[in-house]
Amino acid sequence: MPYAVRVKPGTRVDLSRIEPRQDGGLEKAVAKGRVDELAKELDDLQDMLYAAGDHSLLIVLQGMDTSGKDGTIKSVFRYVQPLGCRSWSFKVPTELELKHDFLW
Repeated sequence: MPYAVRVKPGTRVDLSRIEPRQDGGLEKAVAKGRVDELAKELDDLQDMLYAAGDHSLLIVLQGMDTSGKDGTIKSVFRYVQPLGCRSWSFKVPTELELKHDFLW
């Protein structure tokens, strides 16, 4: 089963305790084969989540420039309806932040 991080409501997340290179044993070729199937399921789940209006889903994609965030969004979320989503970009890094690793 692929690695997943689940956060219990009311708890805090400590990103320093999460291994960023974790692949959950899922090989890239196998993952690519499942993307279409899971993206269609994501579309159905979005409809149910939006209709219920009780819960939200937070997805954080963090990485340095050219780390693949845009490609991930395009491939995984191509079936998701944009009207049911809100997205934000983080601010431009300061000079001090640019001197450190992005998770600093």
